[in-house]
Amino acid sequence: MTNRFKYIGHNRAVKYAVWIMILCLLMGSVWWMTHRGKAASSSQSSLPLIQVQEIEPADMKRTIILSGETVPESQTDIAPKYSGRIASVDVRLGDRVETGQVLIRQDMRDLDISIAANQAGTEAAQASAVETRASYGGDTSSAKVAYDNALTEYGRYQMLYSEGAVSRQDLDNKYQTMAQAKASWEALENQSYGSQPAIIAQKEAAARQSAYNVSGLEQQRDDMTIRAPGNGMIGYRSAEPGEWASAGQKLLTIVDNSHIYVDCSVAEQDVGILYVGFPVSVSIDSLGKSYQGTIVYISPAMDSTTKSYQTRISLDTSDGLLRGGMFARAEISAVQRRNALYVPKQAVLRDNGKTYVYLSDGSGKVTKKEVTAGLSNDTSIEIIQGIQAGDCIAVTNISKLKDGGSVRIDTASGGQS
Repeated sequence: MTNRFKYIGHNRAVKYAVWIMILCLLMGSVWWMTHRGKAASSSQSSLPLIQVQEIEPADMKRTIILSGETVPESQTDIAPKYSGRIASVDVRLGDRVETGQVLIRQDMRDLDISIAANQAGTEAAQASAVETRASYGGDTSSAKVAYDNALTEYGRYQMLYSEGAVSRQDLDNKYQTMAQAKASWEALENQSYGSQPAIIAQKEAAARQSAYNVSGLEQQRDDMTIRAPGNGMIGYRSAEPGEWASAGQKLLTIVDNSHIYVDCSVAEQDVGILYVGFPVSVSIDSLGKSYQGTIVYISPAMDSTTKSYQTRISLDTSDGLLRGGMFARAEISAVQRRNALYVPKQAVLRDNGKTYVYLSDGSGKVTKKEVTAGLSNDTSIEIIQGIQAGDCIAVTNISKLKDGGSVRIDTASGGQS
């Protein structure tokens, strides 16, 4: 009986052990099934998440920011040519003036006296020239007559000497008289200067010099009436009647705002894109307005100080609001290369002097590809060799990729598969 109870107890223990093993197996299976998915999911989530972009030919553009200030058509400083006291100022600040309009008159009383004195001197010099011409003619004629008489007398004495009627001494005396008369006549006859005698030329030159002095003083008097060199508005005035003005001292400024330009500097890498006639939209911050304009000038050489090229934009405006010195800004979008293959800058990897991109085959793998870069701008780099239209490249997380590695493609954020 005891043995039978031992047997039954033994069987129950075995059954319990079997049931426990079965339960453990079931629990292990459940645990394995549930954790296998999590492990796979964890492994998948550790892969780099990238966005990809399909490359297609398109115009590659560059954005150029130009900034400068407005410049009027002209801005002319008015200063006297000669020092003198100001007699009158005929314009006020803000007045509009036209070409030739009188602006300032200087005191010319002393100058008028000098002109009168020099005119009198000119008349005296001209009279002296006339007198000298007449005197020279008379003196020359007298000398010629004296020479002719002395020559005749010397000839007659030669005949008398040959007949023994006069002595040799008498003949020599007549010869000396004749020679002296000849020398006096030739001295007057041969003092020519050009087409007239030197003494007359001297007197007439003195008369002309005096006349030139008068002309110079009259021109000075005209210059002391200061006139507007062009149209515009009086934008600066520092002159009052009675004040002394030195030569070259700025008294007025005429500003012509009939046309407005914008002068700005362009970097070397940008100047090749621009050209004369290029249309530009210019924003004037102080007015809160934009104006259309055109590039009318690009300097032919780089400025050695700023290392840039000077550019002038002509603005199309007639609203009268623009003034010189306003800050202006223009944003230009210009085509660098037409039908180019280009990628975002963040898609390019540079390593040991070489350039790479990662190609995506759409199956979750990327391939490292060496390429040749061309032009670049603020956001993109042209690829001239190594990729072709239709290729998909990784544009994010480039630093985490490796050749032949697996990735996840982010389609939710706009990436393409």
